[in-house]
Amino acid sequence: MNFALRLADTIDRVTRIAGKIASILLLAMVALVFFNVAGRYVIGTSPVWMQEMEWHLLLPTALLGISVLMLENGHVRVDMLYDRLPRRTRSLLDLVSMSLGVVIALLFIKYSLGFVDSAFSIREGSPDPGGLPARWLLKAVIPAAFGLFALQCLSNAIRHAAALRGPVREG
Repeated sequence: MNFALRLADTIDRVTRIAGKIASILLLAMVALVFFNVAGRYVIGTSPVWMQEMEWHLLLPTALLGISVLMLENGHVRVDMLYDRLPRRTRSLLDLVSMSLGVVIALLFIKYSLGFVDSAFSIREGSPDPGGLPARWLLKAVIPAAFGLFALQCLSNAIRHAAALRGPVREG
């Protein structure tokens, strides 16, 4: 179990780095939206690429943020019922839900790879004049982010399995 807990610690570190990246992307997106709106109202226009860049920043921010929420136990559940359950029952419930999270993430990866491959094969870009050229790159974030999500669910599952076996060591 020590190896598994060390693996969970490593995954948690990777997720924390992804969270910092998501924070930087979010700050960049807020600045971009500000300049985009200011450009529209001050000079009466904003370039298409700036509008598209908002989506190019929003997608990785949101998808990386999901894994960070899993790390920080910020995901949604019915806490008023969950908190009343015995510790072992909560750990078992969390172990099952994290295992399902891994399966769901792997399904997202499986079904998004064709989508990404199709976009990559035609070097998909924006159909709009002045738009961003590498839309395929944005689509490639989907399986990568769900890979991180699967790993974070695995990390959480390892910790809940360890909790079922005995005292929990926090990572």
